[in-house]
Amino acid sequence: MHQIEVVMMMSAKSRATSSRREQPTSEASPTVQAWELGLRLRQRREEIGLTAAAVGRAAGIIQAYVSGVEAGKVKLPADRLTQLVKIYELDADEAAELEELRIGATRRGWWQQYSQLLPAEFIRFLGCEAGAEHVRSYHSEVVDGLLQTEDYARAVIRGGTTTIRLTEVDRRVAARMARQARLTGDRPLRLTTVLSEGVLRQQVGGPAVMRAQLEHLVSLANDRPEQIQIRVMPFSAGAHPAFGGPFQVLSFASPRLPDLVWQEILTFIDIMDQSARVTDYVVTFAETLERTLSSEESLTLIQRIAEEMT
Repeated sequence: MHQIEVVMMMSAKSRATSSRREQPTSEASPTVQAWELGLRLRQRREEIGLTAAAVGRAAGIIQAYVSGVEAGKVKLPADRLTQLVKIYELDADEAAELEELRIGATRRGWWQQYSQLLPAEFIRFLGCEAGAEHVRSYHSEVVDGLLQTEDYARAVIRGGTTTIRLTEVDRRVAARMARQARLTGDRPLRLTTVLSEGVLRQQVGGPAVMRAQLEHLVSLANDRPEQIQIRVMPFSAGAHPAFGGPFQVLSFASPRLPDLVWQEILTFIDIMDQSARVTDYVVTFAETLERTLSSEESLTLIQRIAEEMT
C-alpha cells in the first residue's frame, strides 16, 4: 500500500465520522468510551464556537475540569453531563448516546488492578488496546506481547530491566497474559505484526523456551489466518522504513475515533494522537509490510528457526 492510498483511507474514515453515529457497545473498554465521550463533547463545543473556559463559566466548573473530560481523563457524573447537553443544545438521540458512553466509562477495566504496578501511561495503553479493533505492530527485538507464551514473557520481564523487583515479576506476567484475552471472545482483536528476523533468533529464556514461543506463533497464525497475520522482516531486506524502533498502531471500530500510536523504548513510553504524526506511522507500517516475507514464507522461516533451537 502506497502513501497516497493510506491517506485516502484515513480521509474516508474522517468522512464516515461526520456522516454517521456509532452506537457504543457494552463490551467496549471504559478507557475508550471515556475518550470517545470527551472527543464528542469537544467537537460539539467547537462547532458552536465556545471555549473550554466559557463552558466552565456556564456550568460553574473550572476550565481544567472541562479539558480533563474532553481528554477522557476525568469521570463525568450524570448531572454534569445533563448540564453540558443543555449548554451544547444537543438533541435527545445524541444525549442518549453520550449517556451510554458516560455509563460505560465509569466501569472498572481489568487493567486498573495493576495501576500501582505499571506506569500510568501504560495503564492507559492497556485500556486503549482492550477497546481496539485492529493492532498493527512492528517489533525489532521481542515478540509482540499479545503473542508471547508465559515462559517467554517471564524471561523478557526478568531479563529486560534491572528496575523490576523479583516480587513484581509474577504480577507483570499475569498482566501480560490478561491482555491476550482480546484475541478470543465475541469480538476478537485483529493483529498484524511484523517481526524482525532478529526477534526469532534471540534466544530469550534459552532454546527450549524460544522454540516453544516460535511454535506458538506458527500455531496462532495457522489456526486464525483471518485474524492474526505474522510477517517477518528478513535480515536480507537491509534498511527499511521502520528500521530503528518498535511501534504499534491501534485502530477502533467507531468511525469517530482516530488511530493511535503506542511507542515503548528503554526510557520512553508514549501514546500519540496527533494526526500528522500518526499518519507518518501508518504510512511507515504499510511500506514496511510491503518489504516483508509473505505470510507463508514467514511461517516457513519461523518453523525452520524453531527446529534449529536445540
